Formats: sequence, C-alpha cells, structure tokens
Amino acid sequence: MIFKKINNQLLKLKKYFSKYQLYKFNKGLKSCGNSVYIEFPVKFEGKEFISIGNNVSINSFVHIWGHGGVVIGDNTLIASHVSIVSVTHDTNAEIYRESLIEKKVTIGKNVWIGTHSVILPGVIINDNAVIGAGSVVTKDVPPNVVVAGVPAKIIKYKQ
Repeated sequence: MIFKKINNQLLKLKKYFSKYQLYKFNKGLKSCGNSVYIEFPVKFEGKEFISIGNNVSINSFVHIWGHGGVVIGDNTLIASHVSIVSVTHDTNAEIYRESLIEKKVTIGKNVWIGTHSVILPGVIINDNAVIGAGSVVTKDVPPNVVVAGVPAKIIKYKQ
C-alpha cells in the first residue's frame, strides 16, 4: 500500500516537472502554440528564431539550428533524431568556419517528418507532406506528397 502511494506521488511529481520543463523551454522561443508536446532531451540553437504552431509533437533527440529562422506549422509530427538546419557555411569561403549562410526553413501544416531525417537550409515543406525516415531534404517539398531518400524525391502523391 505504501509503495503504491509513493509511486502515485512520483508520477504526480514527474508530470509537474515535465510541465515546468516545457514551460521554461518554451519561454525562449519566438512563438509557441497550444498543445505542443516535446519529448526531452532536444537541442534547439537560436530558439528566439524558432516558431512552433498548435498541436505539434517533437520527439526526443531532435536538433534544430534556428538562427536562419524556422517555422513549424500546426499539427506537425517530428520523429526522434531529426535535424532541422537553417544555417550553413559558404563552400566558396576561404575559411569555412568564418562564413555563415542563414536560410529560413518553413514546415507547413499537418506534416510528418520521419525519424533520422535531415532538413537543410532554405527548404519549404508544404502542407500534408510526409518525409520518409532517413531522408535528406535538399529542395522544397510540394503539398500532399510522400518523399524519401538521399536526396529526398517524391515517391507517392497523396489523394
């Protein structure tokens, strides 16, 4: 009986800590909608340039480099181990580390990004798109398609 009581208290404490952790995390974002779920740990750089819509789910080990601007639309699902990159280095620079190119990444509404995918700078993923697991998205993705591969290509048009 006493163990059940302790377990219930621990569950309440964990739930409170999760809410506090999310509240503290969201404070630094450019904007954050309602019903956003983040499974920690995640790593966001340039949080002040990242906007997250309503009903967004971001799973663990997601890395977002937001200095170039990142917008994530409503009802989007981001699986674990996804990287979203809005900054890169100039390949023509004499010293790469001294160059920085910022390009906004826009992810539309109702997008599903599969695990271990990489979204590169300047990409727009339009509404209702699915990014297959392990994809590297180098170009804009039209609405209502499934893309997969390295680099990601359209493999299916949704109806």
